[in-house]
Amino acid sequence: MSKVKLELTSKQYEKLVESVFLGTWMVNSTKMELDEDFEEVRELVLSKYKEAGLEEKVVHQEEMGIHDLDVDYESKLLDTYVEEYDEFSFWDKLVEKLAEKEMVERFGAPEGKMTDEMMEARLEIEERIGSKLEETGVTRLSFDDE
Repeated sequence: MSKVKLELTSKQYEKLVESVFLGTWMVNSTKMELDEDFEEVRELVLSKYKEAGLEEKVVHQEEMGIHDLDVDYESKLLDTYVEEYDEFSFWDKLVEKLAEKEMVERFGAPEGKMTDEMMEARLEIEERIGSKLEETGVTRLSFDDE
């Protein structure tokens, strides 16, 4: 198997560490079993931490034979990137699901490709719902009991 070598500045390496941590976290956060391919790459990247002078941010857990991020550094990354992503994706997904519900009410269950009329309606519905949610948040959402 061919090998790839990278030359990175310390700053670039730190961004690679952050990217690998966040990517691995996203892949594994919803699984019962870790994705070993991602874990292998994560371990390889983190194992070079001394070369980049990141002793304050990466720790070697000798008893387990793995490298990990310092707890404070990990928390900072999760707070900075994951919470912002979760907030954005929540609203995006909420708009999408509410629009899907309205599309089914208006056009019936989807069958095949959407027509131009349906796509135009979908965009209009998403825009309207998105604007309303921006204005009111979830305070005006309600569910009818039937």
